[in-house]
Amino acid sequence: MKTIKMLTWSATAALACTGSAWADDYFLATGRWDNTAIVIDLKQAIDPKNDGTPNAVFSRIRVTPDIDAKGTGKADTIASGQPIIITVDDKGRRAYVVNHSGKSTPEEAGSFQHGWPGSVTVVNLDKALMRANDGTVGAVEGYIDSKGFGATGFALAPDGKHGALAHAEDKGNEDGGRHINIVDLAKMEVVHRIPQAYGKPDCPPATIPHKAPDPAFGCYADTNGVTISPLAGGVIFTANGGTNDVSVISLPKALAGDETAEIGRIPMQTGGFGISTSPDGKYVVHASREDARDGKEGNTISVIDVEKAVAEPSKGEINRLLSGTDNEGEATRPFAAAFTPDSTHIVSTNFRSNNLTIYDARKAVAGEKALVKHVKLETPNGEPSRPRGIAFSSDGKYMAISGAPKSKPNTGVVWVLDAETFEVKGRVTEIGNESYLIGGFTGTAK
Repeated sequence: MKTIKMLTWSATAALACTGSAWADDYFLATGRWDNTAIVIDLKQAIDPKNDGTPNAVFSRIRVTPDIDAKGTGKADTIASGQPIIITVDDKGRRAYVVNHSGKSTPEEAGSFQHGWPGSVTVVNLDKALMRANDGTVGAVEGYIDSKGFGATGFALAPDGKHGALAHAEDKGNEDGGRHINIVDLAKMEVVHRIPQAYGKPDCPPATIPHKAPDPAFGCYADTNGVTISPLAGGVIFTANGGTNDVSVISLPKALAGDETAEIGRIPMQTGGFGISTSPDGKYVVHASREDARDGKEGNTISVIDVEKAVAEPSKGEINRLLSGTDNEGEATRPFAAAFTPDSTHIVSTNFRSNNLTIYDARKAVAGEKALVKHVKLETPNGEPSRPRGIAFSSDGKYMAISGAPKSKPNTGVVWVLDAETFEVKGRVTEIGNESYLIGGFTGTAK
């Protein structure tokens, strides 16, 4: 049995690696309300005869455990973990699937989807390509207690031994998250909790708002996406949904458990979800999704210079570009942004305008106007595309976009595009329910 080789990954980012002569490319998408991670065969996805069908789905992996939901002492119910983010390690051995509501019951998560203890499922990618594990937890190596509520972003440190894990919420609440947790990957446990500063002077508040939008938001970072640049010894950047900014955090200090690791903040148009680092580590791109205080949706992505952000965080943003529209007054709700593996373009997904925006990366990092084009995405059934996650194949020739509205089980869609022409080459259906983010890896089916 051959082991999985090189990969690309994207929780909202891309890592370019060399492919293998014998391995095939696969994408791994979050199934959210279906509590699955869906393995998609790239070759099958770009075959024209499979467009608009689930034929490219290799398997649906269970990523949440059975729990005792009825109090009988027996594990009789599939936990409603809400898997939303996938990060694949650079050795192609494991995927880390963040479960927003951990081991909550379907009734608990269904009544209010926020404020539940989070978890991270560790998936063995070799086992993910074993057909015998379809529909089972057979590919799961273990579960990490996130030590927080409403788990969201996860990024791997350059040392390959640690991860940075975010939480957007507090117990029973959509607000209240202000820690980045450091995970020891070998131990599969949180070893440090790094606090983030309050977002305004009159904090903490007497009461925390129960759900967004609410004008009382703004005290807590409520971090969504997380990314790490290897420059300056390692720098963590977080997309803060509650404070409309980005935290700049020293990775060496965070790994040492130093509670002063946060260097400062970079103001954004609105709170973000997707954030990622360029292949050379010099830049970070942030998608401004929405303001939790008034519900106003954003329409820009921001380009951050890593070295400038470390030196003086408030001046780290070097460009802000309209996303999904040419009209400054149109809300497009950008969800994620990522550099292509060859660093020639930046791609953003726009949930509200149902399209992608393609930028010239050289112009974008130079602070210039950089729009190349907008790409409309269409679902096979005519519903809005609602694009979210971005991932790339190992050779950088293809990219996958996850999306479709929240609906019934297996109603999500993944689009596969040519990463040079940005032409849609295939649409894969039955990808979970409200599929969020997506990753890529290579391997051999068994």
